[in-house]
Amino acid sequence: MNNIEIFTVYNFNHGVIHTNTEGLTHEDSLKSPAEGGNSINWVIGHILVSRDNVNELLGLPKICSEDMINFYKRGSKPITSMNAVKLEKLLEMLNESQKKLEEKIQQIDLKDDEQRARKLAFYSFHEAYHAGQTGLLRRIAGKEGAIK
Repeated sequence: MNNIEIFTVYNFNHGVIHTNTEGLTHEDSLKSPAEGGNSINWVIGHILVSRDNVNELLGLPKICSEDMINFYKRGSKPITSMNAVKLEKLLEMLNESQKKLEEKIQQIDLKDDEQRARKLAFYSFHEAYHAGQTGLLRRIAGKEGAIK
């Protein structure tokens, strides 16, 4: 298999996100830390917006609308029930994106494309950072930790 390291990180990220969102409602996904910060809903939307950068590197179509980009990009205002994409839709988009991403990563050979390999490694790290946040945000939403 080509690019096993990057493939593995994206595969683990996907599993972590799904484990930490299991049993959450859309309303749960909108709860943010009292001290400030983003909700699970924003984190997953942000991951999808970032995946469009990955998709561009891999020659895959973008998945996010301009509105979605504006609501979930870095530095955007906190997401609200008025502008949030439903959690179920975000997870559906993540699943569709994951399938295409994993297939493409296995098909290409990054051995002689150091610049693209570095960018993909950065984006996989960025996603792992946010995937890890979903564990804490799950608890903030009032649920027991899912990864023990």
